[in-house]
Amino acid sequence: MPRRHALGKAREKEGSLQMKARIGFVLLTHDKPAQFLRLVQRLMRLYDNPPIACHHDFSKCSLEEYDFPKGVTFVQPSINTSWGGVQTYRAFLAALNALYERPDSPDWFVLLSGTDYPVRPAQTVREELTRGGFDAYLDHRLVEYPWTPDPRVTYAPKSFASAEWVPIAYDRYVALRIGLPWYSWTRRKPVKVHLEFIRSKWLTRLFTPYSERLKCYGGSQWFTGNRKVAERLMTQKDDLRALFSHLTRRLFTDETITQTILCNQPDLKISKKDLRYIDWSQGGYHPKTLGMEDIPRILASGAHFARKFDLALGSEVFDAIDDAVDAASN
Repeated sequence: MPRRHALGKAREKEGSLQMKARIGFVLLTHDKPAQFLRLVQRLMRLYDNPPIACHHDFSKCSLEEYDFPKGVTFVQPSINTSWGGVQTYRAFLAALNALYERPDSPDWFVLLSGTDYPVRPAQTVREELTRGGFDAYLDHRLVEYPWTPDPRVTYAPKSFASAEWVPIAYDRYVALRIGLPWYSWTRRKPVKVHLEFIRSKWLTRLFTPYSERLKCYGGSQWFTGNRKVAERLMTQKDDLRALFSHLTRRLFTDETITQTILCNQPDLKISKKDLRYIDWSQGGYHPKTLGMEDIPRILASGAHFARKFDLALGSEVFDAIDDAVDAASN
């Protein structure tokens, strides 16, 4: 076979594989059903009716399931979630299981919130995932103490990549806390006062599940993974009871559980790029709500999805992104 013909066949086969790479979605929502519905409808059009599994916290906001396309599977009964709590991860896991129990289970899954939105053509996303050589695209970094910032990294204030975040994360997830009982006259009840953090590696290894075999990692919870990653997450539940028990008493655990499970498995290839556009420039616990002025940066970023948006402020930004993505798809 002539070399040119062989190369043409190889490219045709690669293109066929990219087209066949099926992408599904795991959605975690608890409010704003109208915005959630718009997201689902857009994913259905853009990704040619992909499989979608959603955990919606019905205890916080009701919605009518029949308003949504038939391709959406809802987790029932739903789990009562809390901001940054272990139950949020359990809700994700329930939705992930629901996605992969479907006969049309995907090759890749994308974890989204109801305030996320697609900002890249579906075919481009398929091609980049297929060619990328990674099993997961997950923001992550080792949470250890003491920690020295990497001089090769440009740190953004208040973001997960900031120099301040890892020491804070260490105190959240690893450090031991000394507390004394105290009576609060304002609350009129006994409370525990935390006086100090113990950061000794020797002591933390005695009283936490972390070790050389299970190191603590953390980062943004929103990520993309392939079927291999999904299987690892769905089969690790019984092996990590000590970790879940430990984190039940901690805050912002949804920013460490997935990273700690996956990053301790050396055969997985994990990119630090989570393929999300998020603007942390305003500081605080929440990213900036994106508007029309952010669209050029969003589209130039190469991200697959962006967050966060608010449909209550108007649909103009959603419409503009849809027009730009559709134009790039043609």
